[in-house]
Amino acid sequence: MRLVKLCLASVILMASGIGAAAVEMVRPFEALEQSRRDRIESDKRQKREEAEQRKREREEKAQQEAQRKREAAAAKAAQGARPPPATLPPQPSADPTGPATTPSQPATDLSTLPR
Repeated sequence: MRLVKLCLASVILMASGIGAAAVEMVRPFEALEQSRRDRIESDKRQKREEAEQRKREREEKAQQEAQRKREAAAAKAAQGARPPPATLPPQPSADPTGPATTPSQPATDLSTLPR
């Protein structure tokens, strides 16, 4: 009995598969038309998704730029609230003959040192 059911099920599956293949063989242009429609729909969906991705990237970039501007404004406001330093460090004078090098320690002549 099990064998009969198994054979019957396999025959039904095989017949339905043959029927589907026969339909495509009888109407190949309809199959081609359907695949063309599917391809066009897929292309449209891909373009739409790419446009949405670009839009999200632009929005994210605009948000980052706005955040950067807010942080810069806050830093500027915080800097403006601080009192300026009372004394500024001396600025090196511009020497027209070239850059002047001033050693941090005076140079010592080794020949003048006691032995």
